[in-house]
Amino acid sequence: MKRILSASMIFVMALMAGIDLKAQGVALEEELIYLLGSKNRRAASELVRNIRYVDYTDLYDRSLLMYASANGYTNICRILLNKGADPDYQALDGVTAGMYAAYNGHRRIVKLLLKRGIKPDLQAIDGLTALMMATQNGYAPIVKLLLDAGANPNLQTNDGYTSLMLAAQYGNAEIAGMLLEKGADVNLRNINNITALNQASLSGSAEIAKMLLDRGADPDSKNKEGITALMTASLIGHYEFVKTLVDSGADINMKSEDGVNALFLASLNGHTEIVDMLLDRGAKPDSRETDGTIALMVNAKEDIAEALITKIYDGSKDFPKGGDQVVALLSDTENGELEAVRLFMDRRTNSTMLANSNKETAFIHSTGSGHIAIVNLFIKKDSKFQVNKTARFTDLMAASLNGHTDVVKLLTESGAKPDLTGNDGVNALILASQNGNTDVVKLLLDKGANVNLQRSDGFSALMAAAKDGHAEVTRLLLEKGANPELRDSTGKTVIDYAEDSEIKNLFVK
Repeated sequence: MKRILSASMIFVMALMAGIDLKAQGVALEEELIYLLGSKNRRAASELVRNIRYVDYTDLYDRSLLMYASANGYTNICRILLNKGADPDYQALDGVTAGMYAAYNGHRRIVKLLLKRGIKPDLQAIDGLTALMMATQNGYAPIVKLLLDAGANPNLQTNDGYTSLMLAAQYGNAEIAGMLLEKGADVNLRNINNITALNQASLSGSAEIAKMLLDRGADPDSKNKEGITALMTASLIGHYEFVKTLVDSGADINMKSEDGVNALFLASLNGHTEIVDMLLDRGAKPDSRETDGTIALMVNAKEDIAEALITKIYDGSKDFPKGGDQVVALLSDTENGELEAVRLFMDRRTNSTMLANSNKETAFIHSTGSGHIAIVNLFIKKDSKFQVNKTARFTDLMAASLNGHTDVVKLLTESGAKPDLTGNDGVNALILASQNGNTDVVKLLLDKGANVNLQRSDGFSALMAAAKDGHAEVTRLLLEKGANPELRDSTGKTVIDYAEDSEIKNLFVK
């Protein structure tokens, strides 16, 4: 997970490497920075006693004290302070020696600087403080030092983050507890309307969630997209976190701006235990996402940012070619995903009727993704998987297109008819031929598929195989009686589509 400190600490690696020095004509000070950056403690300790310009800075206005603090050289820091170095001096990016020490976990240096009177609430140009840096990196002893010295736990960065949000995000309950004891506000929001509870849902710490809720955190707080902590935790699979929220009265059926709810998101990644708990607590299994998708239709991990449901066919007349063939986004069948589907089925949800606006049912999504275990489950539950005869794809087409031989075999043995067509006349054999799925083509033909059945525009399986260069499939279709003289609506025959010389030779008499 990305951390948010890049703006303030953009120069830290350069600092620790000892580069970009400002030529001020002071050789000893320049050499000291080099020694500090190269971690030559002994030589640096000897040289520091001889420098004259304790406030010397490099090109980015970083002081000698900052270099020593960043690298953890306590004795050198003490010498510089005794020589009069300003402990609160800020570089061009607003970072101080105290921030460098806190960021890198150098507790003794932070303690030394506090004794010398640093201001713990100084902020870098992006609003970050030493407390935030120590919090994010999990340095509890430094957090305690800073809080005991009066550091304000409610200061916010330019984009609204607080120390408590960072502790929650990284799941550090010890630090979160310290911050809360010192008065951290649980309901402060950043520019994206995110609270500490929203951030806690990322790490999934139920302990932090309980702390926040006990101190008045709103369990239904939404970010700008309408996402709640419950939704995020359900998506990621943080069971105990979800349970803590539900026990605290979080709205199970609340929807985001996109219309998704916790049940949908838990189903998306196959988090069975969370799905079961949400259903037992009253979640509605027929809740729809804005494109008409329901929770039951989701059986595996998909990219929500691009699409919640795979659109397997856009309805165009031209089929995509081999490398661009449409495949489902679902990766592989997992037991949890099957169980998530089973939970819905056990509640007598009618899977046949749960179709989205493209008339794609949960069953079609399962077949198109090769989820044979889930397909088996639907069949055992008596899903009438051929009910939508006007759908863009039937279940058998989806499985045939994607080359899932086992699923095709299961469907045909369970009564699926290979010659059913979609709304433009396409059928399973044409789709399998188009993508060169030889085993599927053979299986469909053995199950009685009409080798010469044509699409609405006259396009046939033989044309599809020849056009996309699938010689083995072309040969198989010819052996099974495919007619090379068939013409499409433009008057073309298969020879007009064939570009591969091997395929053309198949039609030479």
